[in-house]
Amino acid sequence: MDKYQTFYQPDTELSNLIQSIGVQLADWVCALSQASVLQLEALKLKSIQASLALDHNSLSLIQLQQLAAGKRVVALVQDIRQAKNALALYQQLDSFRPYQSEDLRKAHAAFMLNVTSDAGQYRQQGAGVYEDHKLVHMPPAPSVVAAQVEELITSLQQYPLHPLLLSCLMHFQLASIHPFSDGNGRLCRLWQQLVLMQWHASFCYLPFTVMLKEKSRDYYKSLRQANPKHDATSFILFMLRCIQESLATELQLMQSHQPAMGLPEQPFIELSQFVQLKAQKVKTKTSGPWYKTEDQILKKLKKDNRLSAKTIADELGLSSRAIEKQLAKLKAEGRLVRTGPAKGGRWQVVA
Repeated sequence: MDKYQTFYQPDTELSNLIQSIGVQLADWVCALSQASVLQLEALKLKSIQASLALDHNSLSLIQLQQLAAGKRVVALVQDIRQAKNALALYQQLDSFRPYQSEDLRKAHAAFMLNVTSDAGQYRQQGAGVYEDHKLVHMPPAPSVVAAQVEELITSLQQYPLHPLLLSCLMHFQLASIHPFSDGNGRLCRLWQQLVLMQWHASFCYLPFTVMLKEKSRDYYKSLRQANPKHDATSFILFMLRCIQESLATELQLMQSHQPAMGLPEQPFIELSQFVQLKAQKVKTKTSGPWYKTEDQILKKLKKDNRLSAKTIADELGLSSRAIEKQLAKLKAEGRLVRTGPAKGGRWQVVA
């Protein structure tokens, strides 16, 4: 238990933030009591979309809203699967217990259903967190992941700390353990929310992940800076500031009676138009501010190292020639290695 005390240093700003958030929560509860069902659902969707976007999902808020309403949207198949999984998971959010490792695995299984082959299972391979081809964090070996997760959630449940601090430590330590092969980021953010909900139910509707998305560079920087020295003080301060700012922003929006969701900045292609374009064999590139084509290629090959250039091209809406050029570039840069014969061989993602 003592080792968890080293993960943060008492700080005057920490105390002030906790006190300030407590005051804001009283106003937040009052605002929620006057909100409509549609407004409450919109707040949940904002939270889901922002967390998915942090993991490079390309769906916009309006697309997620359409998906939740049962409408069809035009996007990458993988992104739609992840979004549908997240929507289904958030419908049963109250059933998950933040201090049960079994529920952590169940949540991962729901998040990654039909996305990864090891959904709901701890990773069986080593992992590394890279930034610009530089290793910034080496998570523990697979053989100790289960024990470390169990120790973490058991210890934090018994630890006499304010729930705001506990939630940040849960987020930080799960990110450090990196228990799954994929989807760790959204699980960390969800588990922090669950700890907060157990303390104050109103956190079910606070989309603080929107603030993390807007400050994504600082978010990842605070995690990166904390890990090497195992001092989460900077990360906790960052998270509490985001929660405070999120409360202030959402309260202002609700008090000014502004709609929870704006209109899309650009008109979306109707499904009938999309089918017509495909029939005419017109290739269009799926746009999105959250990724580059080469990043999407590497992401797909990490999940399935047997994919062909044609399969990747079809999934990304690009020509096979364009994908082959990207593959050649990645091999030349040393980020991708091809092993085995041309047919039946495998790809190895180096970084």
